[in-house]
Amino acid sequence: MIDSSATISEFLLAAAAKQPTPGGGAVTALAGALAASMGAMVLAYSVGKKDLAAHSPANQQALHELSAAGEMLQRLMIEDQQAFEALTDGKKRGLPDDELSRLTEICARVPQTIGATALAILEVANRIVSTSNKWLLSDLAVCGELAAATVRCSQHSVLVNLPEIRDERLRESLRADADKMVRRAVEQISRLIPAIRVIQDGK
Repeated sequence: MIDSSATISEFLLAAAAKQPTPGGGAVTALAGALAASMGAMVLAYSVGKKDLAAHSPANQQALHELSAAGEMLQRLMIEDQQAFEALTDGKKRGLPDDELSRLTEICARVPQTIGATALAILEVANRIVSTSNKWLLSDLAVCGELAAATVRCSQHSVLVNLPEIRDERLRESLRADADKMVRRAVEQISRLIPAIRVIQDGK
């Protein structure tokens, strides 16, 4: 397992290695954290600008939300690895099916939360597109695209766990929620990028 204190090189090497973690879920969480950092940078260059003074309170609130989301995704990066390792250990120890199903549910819940957090980042990006420093809108686009990709990637990590969850209603609920988040992410990014282009074209 690797945590947020690792260097970029250490994380990449660990992700590429023939070992269970970090895997797709942790990488997805990191992508979401990068989305949050890009959005936060845009706001750092927006808060305090005279021509954006009227938007300062809203931008400060958005900055707080993105900072919290980034911290959450770093924690989820670790939780995803812990959940998978717990399930793997449970299988090795021959735990009962009900217990393995519970551990698998946790493995699905973590990426579900990753997706929800990334969707919130994308929604913040849409909120600030017209209140941010226009010279950093390309960075806001990167924020949005990474957040949208994070939502889509998190769906895969949810779906892969569903067959081993015994509760059919829970399986369908998790599937429906993941599908809904992807649809919302598509809607959000489809609004964000054209809005950015309009402002950029009028600079």
